[in-house]
Amino acid sequence: MVVGLSNTLNTARVGMLANMTEIDIIGHNIANANNPDYRRQVGYLETTNPIPSNLGPRGTGVQVSRVESLYDRFLFRQVSHEKSNQGRWETLAGGLDSVERVFNDLEGHGLAQQMAEFWGAWEDLANQPEGGVERESLVGKSRVLSSTLNSMGEDLNFQRQVLNRYFDKGVSDINQMADSLGEMNLAILESEINGGQNNDLRDRRLALLSDLSEMVDIDYNEDNTGQLNIMLQGGKPLVLGSEVYHLKSLADDQGDFHAYFGSEGIPIDDLLGNGKMKGWVDARDGLIRAQDDLNRMASSLIFNVNQAHFQGYNLDGETSSTFFDHRIELAAGQDNEGAASISFDADSLSAEAPEGIAWETLANYDDFEIRFTADHVDGSGTKDFVIVNTTTGVELDASSYAIDDTAVDGEFVISFNDTTDTALTPDKGYHIKLSFSSGEEPKKNDTFKLSFGMHATRTVEVNSNLENPDKVAISDNYFEVPGNNKIALQIAQLQHQQVVDGQQTYSEFYTSLVSRVGSASYTAQSRQGQSKMVLDQLNIREESVSGVSIDEEMVNLIKFQQSYQATARMITTVDELMQILNDML
Repeated sequence: MVVGLSNTLNTARVGMLANMTEIDIIGHNIANANNPDYRRQVGYLETTNPIPSNLGPRGTGVQVSRVESLYDRFLFRQVSHEKSNQGRWETLAGGLDSVERVFNDLEGHGLAQQMAEFWGAWEDLANQPEGGVERESLVGKSRVLSSTLNSMGEDLNFQRQVLNRYFDKGVSDINQMADSLGEMNLAILESEINGGQNNDLRDRRLALLSDLSEMVDIDYNEDNTGQLNIMLQGGKPLVLGSEVYHLKSLADDQGDFHAYFGSEGIPIDDLLGNGKMKGWVDARDGLIRAQDDLNRMASSLIFNVNQAHFQGYNLDGETSSTFFDHRIELAAGQDNEGAASISFDADSLSAEAPEGIAWETLANYDDFEIRFTADHVDGSGTKDFVIVNTTTGVELDASSYAIDDTAVDGEFVISFNDTTDTALTPDKGYHIKLSFSSGEEPKKNDTFKLSFGMHATRTVEVNSNLENPDKVAISDNYFEVPGNNKIALQIAQLQHQQVVDGQQTYSEFYTSLVSRVGSASYTAQSRQGQSKMVLDQLNIREESVSGVSIDEEMVNLIKFQQSYQATARMITTVDELMQILNDML
């Protein structure tokens, strides 16, 4: 078979088409040079099928066999993994930095300085028990101290709310990304059903996947149809092809949000692994530890000062007065079947303890929970509940608390947390009243909690009666007022005693707290810096593989432009030869 000019003309034609396709790909690359989610595309050339001839198979030209994105899947997986790390440490460092600022004691305006001045005021008053100036100074510096604690408590509470809002919004963002990835999977499947790859859609899907990996630690794989399957840690599916599984964000009794999987509501906070979500959880946990520690210290201060002051006599010869006031949390469980309410009972106490608390005999400032073991029968006088010290985890012995439910229908009083080992008398410890209507008695598994310290930092304040400094009680003997200073000395000595949980002084405890917060913040910032350095290096490597170089594209453009011109010249030449042949016929 003789190969003629028609084959040469066709060879030039397909060459022009191939060069046009390559120039079009180069134009697409240049247009997306500043698109961070775009990966450079390359057209691969291959010869077309040859035809037989007398001299053997003869070539018929060239064609673009496929267009591929320059995508290193293994490098991308490394980048995604490090993005999860970076997301975690970035949010953790930011959250802990906010906590650290709350404990900033620079320039002598922090809590440590306020506490030192507070103890100094008690020492001054002990040295001058009749001094009006010293009493005024004590009350003033006590107000400054309580105001500083209030401010720190509010700041920590606000930061906790911010972290919870971030976490809740993060769950919503993850669900939106999962929906988009499911839609993208379907679009890619439909667009590639006739072969080839939709590189632009795949780039957009990888960008979504990268954003998702920054939010939460994920694993993924691509099946033979090009569908991307995405799993959370622990194998929980998030996206399987076009099928999407949503997460839920629900708040607990404290208002803290947690993540749950699917309609079953499986808790998955422990499966977040890495990413911003994990960083927010870790930052919130660190904040809660600092918040609890500060509340614990404030509780100790309130408890010990009040116990001493409650037994003192003021200049008017009065006693049984607290120095600090604060809000003690009393709450019924959210899942209670009964409708009983909980409150302090002042009626069962003597006049010395009008608020339902006998401070001089109160055993500690721990938290407690009343747990009903059976349905309550009103008026039976039986102990159908247990009381658990939730701070220590120890259940109180039944002989250490008393119940009175025979006086008034629809209510009963529980007395507990007394310094003695026997059942309480009406003027000892806590006196808690449960009130209910007929048919709404406490049911089995109902719970009621008392938390001395939950709101200690945010709500502590100086007793309003002390606006009159003469009401400050520093004498332990009615007949030795005003010269007796033993209560003032007792309170001043608290600063040197290991009274915070029986292990540390106030100064030691606070210094340790500030150190822990600072150390955690520094560690998170260091890890963030290390992760950013690794991520930057990986991004540079990925950019070298997938990024668009304008210089390189211009070189290729010139190459294919010249090739296009050459093939066009071939068509002109073949056309001239064919015209000559026609003229010869």
